[in-house]
Amino acid sequence: MTVRRQAAILAFTLAVAVVTTTQRVRSDDPVSSSVRFTREIVRILDRKCQPCHGNDSLSMPLVNYRDVRSWGRGIREEIVEQRMPPWTVARGYGRFRNDLSLSARETMTILSWIDGGMARGDDRDLPVAPSAPAAIAPDVRVALPPQHIPALEDHILRRVSVPLEIDPVRPIARVVLTPGARQVLRGALIFDGDVRWIGAWLPWQRETAPPAAHAFKVPRTARLTVELHYRGAERDVIDESSIGIYYSREPARPIDELSVQGSTPARVPRDATVWAIVPSAGDVARSLELTARRPDGSVEVLLWIPRIHREWPQALVLDAPLALPAGTSLSLVTHPADPSGRARLSVLR
Repeated sequence: MTVRRQAAILAFTLAVAVVTTTQRVRSDDPVSSSVRFTREIVRILDRKCQPCHGNDSLSMPLVNYRDVRSWGRGIREEIVEQRMPPWTVARGYGRFRNDLSLSARETMTILSWIDGGMARGDDRDLPVAPSAPAAIAPDVRVALPPQHIPALEDHILRRVSVPLEIDPVRPIARVVLTPGARQVLRGALIFDGDVRWIGAWLPWQRETAPPAAHAFKVPRTARLTVELHYRGAERDVIDESSIGIYYSREPARPIDELSVQGSTPARVPRDATVWAIVPSAGDVARSLELTARRPDGSVEVLLWIPRIHREWPQALVLDAPLALPAGTSLSLVTHPADPSGRARLSVLR
C-alpha cells in the first residue's frame, strides 16, 4: 500500500471519527414525550429540589435546563431508588405541611420527560421568579461557635450549647437559624437545653413556627442546644451559623412537649393538640413507627419511617393539628429495637 493511499485512509478514518463524536455531543435523544422542561419540570424542581440544588448550595446545581439535562440519567436513578428527595416519612401515615416527597404524578412526569428525550420547551413558559420576602431583624441574635467541617466527610454531627439571656416576660414565637455555610449544612434542630424542641432549619424548611397565639416560655437565663448535621464539601469549610430569637407580639398560650422513648409507652395526661413531631434514633434502628391508642380503643399510626436516614434530621409539622384525648397511649417501635429511639411531640395548650 502506497504512503499516499495510507494517508487517504487515515484522513477518512479521522473524518468519520470527528463526525461521529460531533453527532454524539450535539444530537438529542428522540423526543417522545409531551412534557417540557419549561412547563412542568422546572416547577417541580422549584418545589422539591431547588433548596438543596441551587447555586452555592448543598449539592450540584439544578438551576437551568443545561444543568438538569446533563444530570438527567443520574436524576432518574435517584428518583427510582427513592434516595431523592430526602424525605423519609411514608405517605398515608400523617399529613405534613413540609412534605418534600414526590407525588406519584410528579414522579411519572419527571420519568416521562427523561425517558422521552428531555425536551426543553418554550422559554416563554418559564415561571416568574418570586420576589424575596423582606427580612425582619430578630429581637436577639446568638452566634454559634464556628465549626470546622473537614472535606469529603459524608455525615458530621455536632452538638453545641450556648447561653441565652432573654426577656422573661415575652415568650418566644419562633427561633430561626441562619446558616453560615449552606454548602455543607444539611440541617439543624434547636432545643431549650434538653427540655424540649423549639425550632429547626432544613434546606427546604427555613424556619418552624408554631400556630398563631402560641409561643415557647423559657427561663430568663437558659441554654440553647443545637444539633447540626453537615456533609463535607470538596475542601475544608468553616461554618459560622447564628440563631435569631423572635418574641411574640401579643399574649400567647404556652407550648408543652410529650416524649416517647424506647419501648416504654407514654400516656397523654390531659387533652392535647399536637402540631409537630420530631423523630430521632441512634445507630441501631433502621425504621421507626409512632402509634396512638385512644381511650375508645381506636388505633392510629401517627408516623412511619420505613428507612431512617440519620444524616437528614426531620422536624415534621402537621398539616392540621392533631387532637389526642387524655389517656391516649403513645407507643414507639423501632426495628431493630433501639432504646435511644425517640419521638418528641410538640403540644399546644
